[in-house]
Amino acid sequence: MNKSAEIRNQFIDFFREKEHTVIPSAPVLPADDPTLLFTNAGMNQFKDVFLEQGSRPYSRAVNSQKCIRVSGKHNDLEEVGPSPSHHTFFEMLGNWSFGDYYKSEAIKWAWELITEVWKIDIDRLYATVFKGNDEVQPDDEARDAWLQTGISPDRITLHGRKDNFWEMGETGPCGPCSEIHYDLGAKFCLKKDVKGHKCEVNGDCGRIVELWNLVFIQYMRDRKGDLHPLPRRHVDTGAGLERFLRVLEGVDSNYETELFKPLLTELVNISGVDYSAGDSGIPHRVAVDHVRMLAFSLADGILPSNEGRGYVLRRILRRAARYGREIGLETPFLFKLVDPLVEVMGEAYPELRERNDHIVGVIRAEEESFARTLGRGLELFGGVIERIGKEKKSVISGEDAFKLYDTYGFPLDLTELMARERNLTVDGDRFEQLMKEQRIRARGESKFEGSSAEFGMGLKSEFIGYTHRDVDTEILAVEKHGQSIEVILDKTPFYAEAGGQVADKGWIRWSDGEMEVVDVTRNGDIITHHCHLKEGAVPEPGLSIKVAIDWNYRLPIQYNHTATHLLHTALRKHVGMHANQAGSLVAPDRLRFDFTHFEKLTPELIEEIELNVNRAIREDYPVKWYVKPFQEALDSGITALFGEKYGEEVRVVHIGSDEHPYSRELCGGTHVERTGQLGLFRIVSESAVSAGVRRIEAVTGETAVRLALSEKHSLEDIADLLGSHGSDPVEKLSKTLEEKHNLEKENEKLLEGWAKGIAVEMLSEASQVNGVQVVSRLFDEVSIDRMKLIGDQIRARDNRAVALLASPVSKGAGQLCCVVGDAVVKDGKLKAGDLVSKAARLAGGGGGGRPHMATAGTKYPDRLPLAVEGFTEIVKKALGEN
Repeated sequence: MNKSAEIRNQFIDFFREKEHTVIPSAPVLPADDPTLLFTNAGMNQFKDVFLEQGSRPYSRAVNSQKCIRVSGKHNDLEEVGPSPSHHTFFEMLGNWSFGDYYKSEAIKWAWELITEVWKIDIDRLYATVFKGNDEVQPDDEARDAWLQTGISPDRITLHGRKDNFWEMGETGPCGPCSEIHYDLGAKFCLKKDVKGHKCEVNGDCGRIVELWNLVFIQYMRDRKGDLHPLPRRHVDTGAGLERFLRVLEGVDSNYETELFKPLLTELVNISGVDYSAGDSGIPHRVAVDHVRMLAFSLADGILPSNEGRGYVLRRILRRAARYGREIGLETPFLFKLVDPLVEVMGEAYPELRERNDHIVGVIRAEEESFARTLGRGLELFGGVIERIGKEKKSVISGEDAFKLYDTYGFPLDLTELMARERNLTVDGDRFEQLMKEQRIRARGESKFEGSSAEFGMGLKSEFIGYTHRDVDTEILAVEKHGQSIEVILDKTPFYAEAGGQVADKGWIRWSDGEMEVVDVTRNGDIITHHCHLKEGAVPEPGLSIKVAIDWNYRLPIQYNHTATHLLHTALRKHVGMHANQAGSLVAPDRLRFDFTHFEKLTPELIEEIELNVNRAIREDYPVKWYVKPFQEALDSGITALFGEKYGEEVRVVHIGSDEHPYSRELCGGTHVERTGQLGLFRIVSESAVSAGVRRIEAVTGETAVRLALSEKHSLEDIADLLGSHGSDPVEKLSKTLEEKHNLEKENEKLLEGWAKGIAVEMLSEASQVNGVQVVSRLFDEVSIDRMKLIGDQIRARDNRAVALLASPVSKGAGQLCCVVGDAVVKDGKLKAGDLVSKAARLAGGGGGGRPHMATAGTKYPDRLPLAVEGFTEIVKKALGEN
C-alpha cells in the first residue's frame, strides 16, 4: 500500500472506531446546489443539515472528499505553480458531528490521530483559537480543550474573525474554528532575509502551514447580519491529504510526494525538460496539477463548454497548454498524463479507471481544438500589444480581452498571464461586464429571486408524487419575493426539477384563494413551490389547502423519462458500453439525451437504435421501482449515472421482467407503468455537444405521431410539386436535381462568357497611369457577385490592371467592387481595400478588404457616379502622380 492510501485509510479507520459512519466522496459536480460550481469542501454534501433543512440517519460521519477550488471565495488558481502546496484539485479528509460531540472530543481526537497514530513531532505543531470580538466571546472552550491535550500553552495562539471564524456565506450557519499548523523549518521562510521579519502562525512567509481546520458551527447569521444560536451545534473538520503526505514523507513540496512524482516523471519524458523545484518548474507543476482537476471533473460528468463550470474546465486546460509551450510542448500532451494519474489514484477512486478512455479522449480533443486556434489568437494578441505600445498604454482593454475569449477561446486568466509576462495588466472589470451582457443575451435573467437563508430551516416536506396527483395538505412556510410567492408544504405531489426532469406545474387552492405553481425546487428535505397568486390574499402558514399537479403536463414528461432509459440501453447495446449518459433534459414536448462517444452516428445506426426502442415499447414491458442499499444496487449490476449524487438508499427503476430486465437504472424521476404507454419513439436529431459527447433529441407519444404525420404531409406536398403521383418521388426528385445541376453549369458558362465580354470591353477603354491600366464603370443593377466575376476576368487578362465597378441595388443602396492585378499588388503601392474605401467615401459610404479584391457599400446610390468618375484621380494620388 502506498503512503497516501495508508494515510487516507488510517484517517477513516480512526474515526470509524469513534463510531463515525464512513461516507463516500461526493462527486466534484455539486448536487442540487446552484451556488457552487464545484464541490470545494467536505461539508458541501451536508450543507442542508447545517441549514436545518435536511437530516441524515447518522450523527457522526467521516470521509475523504474530492475538492476543486478554482473560483469564487475559495480560489487558489494564481498560487498554483509558484506555491509548493496550493492546488486546483485536492483531497480533504474530514469528520463531522451533527448535534452530537463538540469541541472537546473534536480537538482531543485530532491531537490523538496526529501525535499518536501519525507520530508528528509535537514541538512543530501549533493550535489556533478564536480570540473573540464585539459579537462573540473568546473561544475559551476550545482553548481549554487544547490545554487538556498537553500542548504547551505558548503554542496556542489567538486570532480574529479573518482567520478563526468560519462562515458559510453572508448569511447562514457560522462559528469559531480552531486550526492545527505545522512548522516546516527555518529554511522554508520566504522572508528570512527581510530585516525585522518574524515567522508566526497565520503569517505570510510560508514557513508555518495549516494542516487541519476544526470548525464549530453554533450560530446562524440572518439577513440583517445578526447572530443567533443554532438549536443544534455541529463539528465540521477539513484536513488536506496532500499537506499531511508532504509532512509524513518528509519532502520539501507537495509535488515531491508520491501523488505527483509519477506525473512529473512522465512530463519530463514527454518534454525532455528536467523538473526543478524553482521557478523553472512552474510549467511542470501547473500541468500535473491541472490534469488532476480535469480528470476528476470529467470522471464525475462535467464537460468543457463556454459557460459555467464547463468554461472553468476549458480555461484550466488552456492555461496548462499555454504553460506547456514554455517547456517546448507545442502539440497536445496533457492527455498523456492521465494514465500515470490513474495508476496513482485509480484504486482509491475507481471512477478514474472506469472513465479512463473518456477522460483521455475529451482532454485530447480539447487540446487539439485549442491548438488550432492558439496561433491565430497569439497573432491577435501580438497586434494588441503592438497597438498599446504605440499608444504608450499599460492596460489591455476589456474589449480586446473579450475578443480574444469570444473569437479564439482565450480565457481571461490566460490573457492576464501573457500580459504579466510583458509587465501589462488587463481591464478585468470591463471583461466581466461584457461576459455578463453576453450571458444575459443568451439566456435572459433568472426567473426567481433566491430564498433567504433562514427560509424553511428545520422543516421537512414529504414527496408523494410517485403515487398521488393531488392531496390535502398544510402550508408550513410562505415567503414573498416580488411577484413570486414561495411555499413549503407538509406533503406534496409536485416533482422538483432534478436528474434532467423538469419540475411539475399545477395549482394550490383553498376556500377563498388560488395560486398557480410555475416551478418547484428542492434543497435537502425542503421542497419549495414557486407560485403566482391568482385569487385571494397570500396564505398564512398553518392553512389547510388542496394541491394538484397538472396531469396533462406531467404525463408526457413521464413518457419521455421512461424513453431516456430505453434509449440509454439501446445506445449501450448498439454503440458500445462506453456510451454513458452525460446529461439529459426530460420535458413534456421532447427529450434530450447526451452520451459519451467520439464519432457521429451513421444513419443506419440511428435507425437501428430507434427500432430497438420501439421494439421495447411494443413489448409493453412493466415499469416498476424499488429501494435498495446503494452498494447492493451497484454490486448487482444496476446502472448508476456518473456525476449524480446518491444516498445510502437508492431508488431503482426496473423495466422488463425480473428474470430478463431490459433496463435497470438508479433514478429518482417519475415514469409510466408500462412501456406500451409511450406509443411511439422518434429520433429527431443527432449532433455533437462537445469533444467526446454526442446528443440525441427525440419525441414520444402524440408528439411523435404528429411528427410522423407532418413528415407524411410534407412527402405528399413534394409529390404534388414533382407531379410524381403513381411514380417514385425520390427517382423523380433525383432527375429534377440532375436537370437543375446541368442548367446551373450551362448558366455558369454563359455568365463566364458575359463577364469575359464586359472585361475585354472595359480594358479597351482603360487609361494608363504610370504603367497601370485604370478603368471604372457604373452598371445598372448588377449584383456584387456578378461584379466580382467581371473583376476576376479583368485580373486574369491583365495583371497590371486596376478596376472599380459600381452599381445601385434594391432597397436604395449602392455597392462597389475594386480589383487590382497581381503585378500591381506586388509593387506594393496599390491595394484594393484602400482604393475602394477612398472611392466609397466619395459616395458617402465605406468598405475594405483584401489587396487583390475588396468591396464597399453606400446608402446613397445617386452618388455612385462621383466614385466612378473620381477613381482615376484616387489611383494617381496613390501612385504619387500629380
